[in-house]
Amino acid sequence: MPPNRDDPGVRSRQRRQLLRAALLLPAAAAMATLPGCSPSERVDGSFLQPWREHLQWEMADWQRSVSLMRRLGCRQVVLQWTGIRGGDDGDWELPDTSLRMLFTAAGEAGMTVRVGLPFEQRWWQAIGADDAALQSFFDDSLGYARQWLARAPWPRLQAFGGWYLPHELEQYHWATPARQQQLAQWLHGLQQAAAGRGGDCAVSTYFSQLPTQGSLVALWESLLAQASLRPMVQDGVGIAGMDNLQPLQPLLELFAATGTPFDVIVELFSQAPDPARDGGLHFQGESADFERIRQQLQWARGSGADHVLVYAADPWLSQDTPQARMLRRHWGI
Repeated sequence: MPPNRDDPGVRSRQRRQLLRAALLLPAAAAMATLPGCSPSERVDGSFLQPWREHLQWEMADWQRSVSLMRRLGCRQVVLQWTGIRGGDDGDWELPDTSLRMLFTAAGEAGMTVRVGLPFEQRWWQAIGADDAALQSFFDDSLGYARQWLARAPWPRLQAFGGWYLPHELEQYHWATPARQQQLAQWLHGLQQAAAGRGGDCAVSTYFSQLPTQGSLVALWESLLAQASLRPMVQDGVGIAGMDNLQPLQPLLELFAATGTPFDVIVELFSQAPDPARDGGLHFQGESADFERIRQQLQWARGSGADHVLVYAADPWLSQDTPQARMLRRHWGI
């Protein structure tokens, strides 16, 4: 996104920055394995966004994080990505030992792990470029993803719950049929490669508030006609507020009309005041108010989604801040 907070590129980068800045501080010490919240407040899964800091995590750290999710009622953890390719500070990826610890912790808690492919940092530059540059990115990233999937051992593990594509889709960059076709072909290639290793293929989508002739309905009509994908609809409330739910309604109606299984992602953070007044370049977030989250959960459960996931238990419930402690009290964990 440009400095405008509503731009899709900046919005995603901001979300990654604020999650990283939260430092993934430990949760309250006692984390039993049974959910502590009421049935109406339970969620089905949570995202977990790893950073280089997670390279140092030991089994107890993965167990702590998974236990917190399980207390919410979660049966699924979505690993946002397994690493980042093409970042400013070099490529990195979680080693097999780290992922096996996550799988072990999830299996012990009766949960599955949806594994995210490595995130291509060039994504934001590519989708803002011309069609030729975009196609070059698609060709290179698809070739890399096929090689990565071919050697990934995770489908053989009992707790494996499918694949996740960490490149979020909005209507702003995909307003024309030509761009939609490029995207659909790329996603079809990724989905086919993932299906060859077992498991379905999920991808997040959200409504961008940038003015555009594009629509999420037109985008997903094109994508679903060519690729077997599981949409995960971000509610976008963390930055845009509750008003962001209304523009998502036509998309939900499309999924209902076509019988498309989908999930909803409830954002647990809230945009903090911007003292720098820099247009969001140094975005900061904090754990959201529980009453707002309660409204989001009510909307999510009436959306027709198969599952309600949160973004994310770690750090917005786990960190040692007054807001996170308040959320834990409200949730009874």
